[in-house]
Amino acid sequence: MTEEIRLCIIDDIPDVVEGISMGIPWAEHGITVAGTAGNGVAGRELILRTKPHIVLTDIRMPRLDGLAMMKELEPECPGMKIIFISGYTDFEYAQQAVRLGAFDYVIKPFHPGQIVDIVLKAKAAIEEETRHERQYRDMERKLRESMPYLRQEYFQLLLQYPAPAEQAARRWEFLNIGLEREGFTVMLAEIDGFAERTLSAPVQEVELIRFTLHNILEETINSFTKGFIFRDHTNRFVAVMNPAAGCSMEALAEHCRENIAQYSKFTVSLGIGDVVGYIHEIFYSYNQARTALSYNFYAGGNSVYSYRNVQPMDETVPQYSAEKEKELFYYLRSGNLSKAEDTLEELFTAGVNGVNPHPEVIKGRYYELAFLMNRVFAEKLSPEEMKPLEKQAHRLNDSPVYSLRELTETVKELCRMGCGSLEQKHSDAANHLVDQVIAYIRGHLHENNTVNDYARLVFLSGSYFANLFKKVTGTPVGQFVTAERRERAKEMLAEGRAVQDIALALGYEGRQYFSELFKKHTGMTPSEFKQAYTDKDK
Repeated sequence: MTEEIRLCIIDDIPDVVEGISMGIPWAEHGITVAGTAGNGVAGRELILRTKPHIVLTDIRMPRLDGLAMMKELEPECPGMKIIFISGYTDFEYAQQAVRLGAFDYVIKPFHPGQIVDIVLKAKAAIEEETRHERQYRDMERKLRESMPYLRQEYFQLLLQYPAPAEQAARRWEFLNIGLEREGFTVMLAEIDGFAERTLSAPVQEVELIRFTLHNILEETINSFTKGFIFRDHTNRFVAVMNPAAGCSMEALAEHCRENIAQYSKFTVSLGIGDVVGYIHEIFYSYNQARTALSYNFYAGGNSVYSYRNVQPMDETVPQYSAEKEKELFYYLRSGNLSKAEDTLEELFTAGVNGVNPHPEVIKGRYYELAFLMNRVFAEKLSPEEMKPLEKQAHRLNDSPVYSLRELTETVKELCRMGCGSLEQKHSDAANHLVDQVIAYIRGHLHENNTVNDYARLVFLSGSYFANLFKKVTGTPVGQFVTAERRERAKEMLAEGRAVQDIALALGYEGRQYFSELFKKHTGMTPSEFKQAYTDKDK
């Protein structure tokens, strides 16, 4: 304790006053003599002026005795330690001193050591009381500081579990909740796209955003009614409110939505529960607000839904065409992206009939559809090729806050990825087959094979192979063979081979027919080409 203890000494015998005040080194004990007096009246004035911690006073004094003086001062100086001095051993005096709350009682004659011991005991008692008082004040301060958290904890329990009415009311009183005791509505406000938009933001900035939105909600609600607002998720606030006079809860929620959009860079989606009568029923309004909030799935954010205006879960269940699903899977197996996307769009819009089923029903249907699509792709793709598709499908389950638009796009992207992988696989297979035939053609230019002959090499029909070959190379099979023979003829002419030998080596019936074809495509006879090539070398 840093504060010095103040001591007042009151006695009608000057030697006693001087001996106690001057003869004892009080400063060494952390005690200051605040003043002395020689009678009860002067003592009373001294005590009122100096407010001492300890008073050492004689009982019998002129004008006003010690007992009467302290009785008058009792209401003015609570907690003051009174030590009475008396030459009387009368039990009646001792009783009166105890009734006045005397700390101790000293009988004359005494020696200084007795006085020091008693005063130090009083000092220790004062310091202990001060320590307890400080602890109590500190506890009170901490309680005041933690009251918002205690209130939030209380409401979170009310929201999660139906509480017994009497228990809920008792805690309500203790926490001094600033709402009316009857009539409550719960509103949930979820920050749209919060995780994505704050992913790389510093923690301080994220907390500032939450604080700002909390304040906007609080000011808006409190301008219409009493409410308690707190955060129960990283991106969601809960408002427990009394119904607003002259303003519907839907209108109040719209005010909140508009103010958030106007005064911040964010938007919120809001869900409102029905009004309940009593504290222990807040649980029901909260769950209704959660259901209402889930319908923002359709709007994609920045909207308000009230529980009274949404359909119960079991009233609207979408019906999907099994034939359309089969049609979709057929297009997926063939890698026909355009047709698959058209069919998906029909499935997305079918069966709803202009109303919005419960979001969980739609989400479940989309998860199932994505699973079935991946089963189709797995029939055609290897486990390694399926990894990106499985990751895309897992996104549906890993992101429960999807809007309908985002959910639809995720399934469409799965369709695009799967069809793209199949198309690439088909393209690779086609290229491989065509490469096989091209290698054969180049090694057998002397043979006069038909398209069907080449198709049989890769176990395809003639017409399918002809179309495939042209798709891959851009050239019909016959033209490709002719071009390959012409290029080989040029090489052989450059090597100095005889025209007759070249014609036979490339499968032509005779020199004349070969020469006619060669001139038709190059503008020169084989001999002229050979001569031109030889002249260049010179």
